[in-house]
Amino acid sequence: MNALLKKGLAEFLGVTLFLTSIIGTSGAELQRLALATTLALAILLTASVSGGHLNPAVSLYFFAKKQIGAGEFVTYVVAQLLGGLAGAHLGAFLMGKNLPGLAATGSAVSANAFVGELVATTILVGIVGTLAAADKGNLIPWAVGLWVSAAAAFTATGAQANPAVSFGLMFNGGTVANTAMLVLAQIAGVLVTIVLMMVFKPAKK
Repeated sequence: MNALLKKGLAEFLGVTLFLTSIIGTSGAELQRLALATTLALAILLTASVSGGHLNPAVSLYFFAKKQIGAGEFVTYVVAQLLGGLAGAHLGAFLMGKNLPGLAATGSAVSANAFVGELVATTILVGIVGTLAAADKGNLIPWAVGLWVSAAAAFTATGAQANPAVSFGLMFNGGTVANTAMLVLAQIAGVLVTIVLMMVFKPAKK
């Protein structure tokens, strides 16, 4: 199998697994534990194949840092979005329910929800970028899992911090407009991370 196709398949399967845990788990406390554990394990399982991005925001960061090429970036994002869609439907199926699909209308994304996504994504991508730069990639799965679990407790959106997650959840009664606003906040979080990483870059000896 083509190497890029293998990477895309790994990203698809990893995100599918993650979204399955989000949709298929009920109860706030149990869901945070399930998604944190599932995300950490999904990253661990795919790290040796694709780097375990499982998040278009993370892929955007590495693309901006020129650590992956345009073809790889596009492949990853498409695979991740498809994984979000597949995982949402699989999670619903395992729970014996149907996804409600897109909602015709919905309340607009609040300012606190937008800022919450920006902050959650900034820290998440910052964790990944910092540990990767320090050659501590083995810590990324657990650090990201812990952060997502913690941030989910104090953000209005449950700290999606991942455009693929937002895309998958859109079919669980969300709207295109609201999803677009959350993704915009997540992209802004990536940009903030890049700026902060430049500001706090260690001085050369």
